[in-house]
Amino acid sequence: MTTEEVWEEFSERLRSFIRARVASDADADDLLIDVFIKVHTKIDGLRDDQQMASWLYQVTRNTVIDYYRRRRENADLVDLPEPDGPEADAEQAIARGLRGMVDDLPDKYRDALVLTEFQGLTQVQMADRLGLSVSGAKSRVQRARGMLRDELLACCHFEFDRRGHMIDFTPKRACCT
Repeated sequence: MTTEEVWEEFSERLRSFIRARVASDADADDLLIDVFIKVHTKIDGLRDDQQMASWLYQVTRNTVIDYYRRRRENADLVDLPEPDGPEADAEQAIARGLRGMVDDLPDKYRDALVLTEFQGLTQVQMADRLGLSVSGAKSRVQRARGMLRDELLACCHFEFDRRGHMIDFTPKRACCT
């Protein structure tokens, strides 16, 4: 198939697929153009026209994921309120270290965590945006949280009061200093 034939057959369905995963029509249109630029440059490498639809949707899913990665790179992950009181310095140090730990997560886990924890999407919304099953999305978020928790506990020793509030921490390495 030529790029023009692919456009005629799939453009409306792909646009609907993209539109369900982004916030605006303009973004959907831009991403659809990005998809077809990729299609145009790679279509000669597709050996089996029977695989066209699945290949197109995979290219489209990857384009949407790339879109959210670019947005994440251009935005602050967390706008933490300025704490006050004696624990303020400790919380600020942990927040700085936490930001770096989130950035160091593997892409698929970092994206899941950023979309749900920092951008406020539900796990169902994240699954829809990234083209995942709901159980797959939940699994990614849980793994990301676990990876982050493990890294934080490897980095620092925490002391909590009986209500679970942090009262002190001691860095084990330079991540939270």
